[in-house]
Amino acid sequence: MVPTLTIPNTTRGVTQLWARIQQAQRGTGCREVACGLEPTGTYHQAVAAFLEAPGADVLLLSSSVASWNRRTHDGTWDKSDAKDAANCVDLLEQGKVLFYSQPAGPLADLRRLVEILRRARAELGSCKARWRTSLRPALAPIGEALPHRRWAELPGVLQPWERAAPGRPAMPQGRLPVGLATACADLGAQVTTVPARITTLDATRTPVAERLPASARLRTIPGIGPTVGALLVAEIGDIAWATQFSQLRKLAGLDIVRVQSGQYAGQHRISKGGRSLLRWALYQAAVGLVRTPAGRARLVACRAKRRGDRFGGFKAMVELAATPRRLVWGVGRSGQPYDPTRAGGVRRQRR
Repeated sequence: MVPTLTIPNTTRGVTQLWARIQQAQRGTGCREVACGLEPTGTYHQAVAAFLEAPGADVLLLSSSVASWNRRTHDGTWDKSDAKDAANCVDLLEQGKVLFYSQPAGPLADLRRLVEILRRARAELGSCKARWRTSLRPALAPIGEALPHRRWAELPGVLQPWERAAPGRPAMPQGRLPVGLATACADLGAQVTTVPARITTLDATRTPVAERLPASARLRTIPGIGPTVGALLVAEIGDIAWATQFSQLRKLAGLDIVRVQSGQYAGQHRISKGGRSLLRWALYQAAVGLVRTPAGRARLVACRAKRRGDRFGGFKAMVELAATPRRLVWGVGRSGQPYDPTRAGGVRRQRR
């Protein structure tokens, strides 16, 4: 019977954990140590780094898989630390684990910068939503332009978001209620600072992305610029981890799935699993590809197949995203820049 060990979230606690693991290794004679971690926010990262240092193989356990397996583990619905530990061991024995990667160096810096940029752009989007759903309806009906006196009292950064009704530009100020005027001023101050932060973060991200050779190679693909290229590198990481193209497709959540049961068969759709930011970057790469003659011709062909579908344009763009995904896979695996003379894996003759 193994005695219970309480492990505090400190260096001393993790050291005690490793001592217990070594004791079990000596008792069983195992050569390798595999540790499964169920992610709890970012708290598992320090433990994983500590365990990887002496040579342990760290594996990740999906929280959703662990939740369902826990319910069938002993026929009960409850949850406890002892049951969680037994559940993790059961998943390790079944091999239901995920590849764990905690990169270091420029890739880790790029991932962190991309995450900060994503949060800053989301904050800017929330500012626009706050204006549209909370403040704008209090000024005038949404379906009509703002009276010029109302528009003139708005902070300058908010004025481009709205159109003003015709009127004389010189109007007396201070007509907005104090609460509404303060809310508009607060939103204007936030909107002013967020773009400045985004600009600073973009300037910081560019030299970090340039330190990764994969970023420069991906930028040779039509439709991929500095921003999308940095996102692809940060989200994919080392593409050598993926041995099949289907793994990259699944990582982006662009794999095709369908629910089937008996004689029922649902519609085919993309899974929308994996990394949502990678899926967004590939979609933006498709938008850039449409600016080229070949991309426009392919988009027209994709739309023609969906004539009469009101979502045909969006579906065509999602289908078109398969082209840059294939190019990203080919450029990443080959280690060579994009070659426009290649099409479908067959080199065309130069004229």
